[in-house]
Amino acid sequence: MRVSDYIIKHLIDSGVEYIFLVVGGGAMYLNDAIKKSGIKYVCFHHEQACAMAAEGYARTSGKLAVICVTSGPGATNAITGILGAWTDSVPVLCLSGQVKQETCMASYPELKLRQLGDQECDIVSIVKPITKYAKMITSKDEVKPELEKAIKIATEERPGPVWIDIPLNIQREEIE
Repeated sequence: MRVSDYIIKHLIDSGVEYIFLVVGGGAMYLNDAIKKSGIKYVCFHHEQACAMAAEGYARTSGKLAVICVTSGPGATNAITGILGAWTDSVPVLCLSGQVKQETCMASYPELKLRQLGDQECDIVSIVKPITKYAKMITSKDEVKPELEKAIKIATEERPGPVWIDIPLNIQREEIE
């Protein structure tokens, strides 16, 4: 199964009933996995509304809310809702798509550019101050432990938002 399929299956197995999303190219494999899995999903026209709806769902249901957004501006648009979840201790997991690792600036520190890939954004650095945990997955071997860690951090002790950023090449890799 693909990493993206594993992620959605793990969320379902963890009791997640809904995913709030705005589809986009940077999250295409996650979007496909959501559709194929049969999990209930709610689509939005803007990521800010998506994140705020997820926060409202988590508040009223007492459950972990999950959002899925694309790279770059898709990810940054979700920040207002994530800040609300941070401020009010609401458990929200944000899954963001990211460009392929080969077009991430992190792969080329010697270059003096701000962006290499289409809609690339170092979202993890941006959201670290307003999340309990934020991580870009850099290997398919990180997926299982990082997803479990993120869910645990979001829901235990003082709840709050967490963020997992997943490059396209990792989303489509095969995993056991």
